[in-house]
Amino acid sequence: MKKSTIPWACWRGNKNLPLTFPNHWKVRKASMADGPDISQAEIRKAFQNPIGQETIRRLAEGKKTAVIAVDDLTRPTQAYRFLPFTLEELNQGGIKDENIKIVMAVGCHRPLMKNDQEKKLGKKIANRFPVYNHHPYENLINVGTTSRGTPVQINRYFIEADVKIGIGFITPHPIAAFGGGGKIVIPGLGSIDTIQKNHTPAFMGKIGSTGFSQGYDLNTNELRLDIEEGARMAGLNVIVNSVGTSAGKTAGVFVGDLVQAHRAAVERAGKVYLTEALLDADIGIFNAFPEDTELVQAQKALNVWTGNLSRRLVRAGGKVVIATASSDGLGFHSLADRGMRLYNPVDRRQSIAGIFQGRKVIVFSPNCSRADLLERYPETAIIRNTWKDVLEELKEGSSGQSVSIFPNGSLQFAV
Repeated sequence: MKKSTIPWACWRGNKNLPLTFPNHWKVRKASMADGPDISQAEIRKAFQNPIGQETIRRLAEGKKTAVIAVDDLTRPTQAYRFLPFTLEELNQGGIKDENIKIVMAVGCHRPLMKNDQEKKLGKKIANRFPVYNHHPYENLINVGTTSRGTPVQINRYFIEADVKIGIGFITPHPIAAFGGGGKIVIPGLGSIDTIQKNHTPAFMGKIGSTGFSQGYDLNTNELRLDIEEGARMAGLNVIVNSVGTSAGKTAGVFVGDLVQAHRAAVERAGKVYLTEALLDADIGIFNAFPEDTELVQAQKALNVWTGNLSRRLVRAGGKVVIATASSDGLGFHSLADRGMRLYNPVDRRQSIAGIFQGRKVIVFSPNCSRADLLERYPETAIIRNTWKDVLEELKEGSSGQSVSIFPNGSLQFAV
């Protein structure tokens, strides 16, 4: 049998999972360009040379309070590496520990309990400061409405702080072009109404009167621009955004203005995530790592394809495998779960629907059931809990196969 591996279980071991294939199959691993894990010295340099603004310590001078918003475990952001530098800057600027809060910018995701917080923030920092989970229904302040009509109702602790910092991650995103930047505020710290208003036009294929722009052009993506306008209104002073490696580490960190630093981070991501991909494979294996904590996020494994649906990575009539550890099982989303305001099964979403048409879709997850699957996927999709069972599905009805493996489908750009 031929053997290959994919990275697996972000935040739950970050290991390599072995996959096997018949010897006569043509198996190609379409890996991203990748980059080395950055050093602590490089992180310090990024804080000393922020993009588009003064250092955090200068911004903190004469101020009394600060809040640091941090994304959750659905992103691989190594916040525990960046927080010591962030806190050092705040302390040297004159803000004392007792006047610093950390808010987990979970948006509509589940709250992070102590064990989760220690993973994300580091054990020492998680126990050194008060850590709050954002709640989209309570503890909010309204600071106005964006020009596109989104109410900017944001976490009270964030709005009331003198210095506001957001720590996030750059990932391709099917409706906002990329993660990171102002997304730490909207949706990360927004009310349910704020998040609904911002997301609804994209789900409908348009926004306001300007038309919704698909694809990765940040300057024409109306949803991204709406997010950035709202984040400015909320007073986001500084972002700390990282670019990931294939192993879930950090290929770059960018500190500074919420737009300028974000664009620099995206430029770096474009090089690190770049992937050479063949077209019309019989089988495509799309791995969700490093966004593989829950089934709710699993469709992001297809980001490598949804960014350009005109490039047919798997032929019509072929088979698509969505691989996800989903260590937390189905997961949670208070806006998009069944019965919630914007519930929409994966196969009905504009950015993904074409992939499901005429292809067999198999979800490979050891930690999810068919009942979990049907909360998100059509009845035509199937779920298998072991690779052995997936392989049996792939062998059915064929002799020779061409296989493309995308080890980091949630991050990759296919060219």
